[in-house]
Amino acid sequence: MNTRQAFQFRGEAAEYFRIWIVNLFLTIISLGVYSAWAKVRNKQYFYGNTMVAGNAFEYSADPIIILKGRLLVVAVLSSFSLVASYYPLLDLFYSPLILLILPWLVLRGLMFNARYSSYRNLYFAFVGRVRSTYMLILVLGMLTPLLILVGGYFLVIPLFEDSLSEGVMQMIWLLLALGGVAFLLFVWWVLFNYYLQRYYVNHSHYGRLSFAMMASLKQFFVFFSIGILGFLIALMLFLSFNFSSGINNLIADSMLAYTITTVSIMLLYLRAYLKVRVFNQVWNMTRLMDQVDQPPIQLMSFHVELKVNALFFVYLTNIIASALSLGLLIPWAKVRLARYQINRMTLLLHGDLDRIIADEKMKVGSFGGEMGDLLDINIGL
Repeated sequence: MNTRQAFQFRGEAAEYFRIWIVNLFLTIISLGVYSAWAKVRNKQYFYGNTMVAGNAFEYSADPIIILKGRLLVVAVLSSFSLVASYYPLLDLFYSPLILLILPWLVLRGLMFNARYSSYRNLYFAFVGRVRSTYMLILVLGMLTPLLILVGGYFLVIPLFEDSLSEGVMQMIWLLLALGGVAFLLFVWWVLFNYYLQRYYVNHSHYGRLSFAMMASLKQFFVFFSIGILGFLIALMLFLSFNFSSGINNLIADSMLAYTITTVSIMLLYLRAYLKVRVFNQVWNMTRLMDQVDQPPIQLMSFHVELKVNALFFVYLTNIIASALSLGLLIPWAKVRLARYQINRMTLLLHGDLDRIIADEKMKVGSFGGEMGDLLDINIGL
């Protein structure tokens, strides 16, 4: 039996504003200490107002755990900074240290948030491995673009040496080198975004059911190629402005303001385009599988219909309203964006939801409790 259940977001801007303004005030007067409670209250509000099949999601994290995790990170980094102030040579190890612990912090944060997220008393989980996290974030996300840039630098420098012939050939080789670096950075950008999405989805679980992303890498290259083309058009429009023109200052300032506004709107539209294309592709190609039994059984899937023009309008009006209100309409903007995205999502059930969840609760049994004890050591950030 296949059924469709639409997601619904029932939050209201006025209601969330009261939570937001209290969170902001208490965070300021507590010098950031209350931010842990603010994070939990925010998540509980948006989770609790996101409904599907007549039930809301829940977030049950303890703010004390989040505060302890943040204080631990601040204490460690402050200690290294203090020691480095007395031993300047240790500064050489300070930034690499942060980069080394960043993937671990990301992994623990994902595990923590999933551990305390639930739907109908069945908890989510994130079971990413340390090695795969470091490979994705440190190797692919940081070292790969750095190696591309360093390689490009050493490729371009010889072109300016006296031993090479000057003139047209030198310019051709320079353009080829820069073009090669730009192309490799583009390929890296697409690969990193694709594998980042796949990493998050494929390591997420609902009970013992596994999420599986089946989106193709080819589609990501298509989306990001269009995005790069749009970015290049916006860049050429900006560079076409004659900054050294001798025309009246007022006219020049007006033309510059018009150019910057136009380019900014184009970039915002590109952001909406990439968000919609990636979001739709990832969710529409995500399945919730029972992989305990063999062969794996598909129990749930999703259907999402975000529209580029509609999301762009939401982005644009949210920015304008937030700016004109000096930030007081930020809660309204957040609720509006959440409502647009969530209300255009549908859960496709390949079976009876009550039976699926009941079966999962029986399967989890003591396994869930043991995993809960293990995951409680995670840092909530």
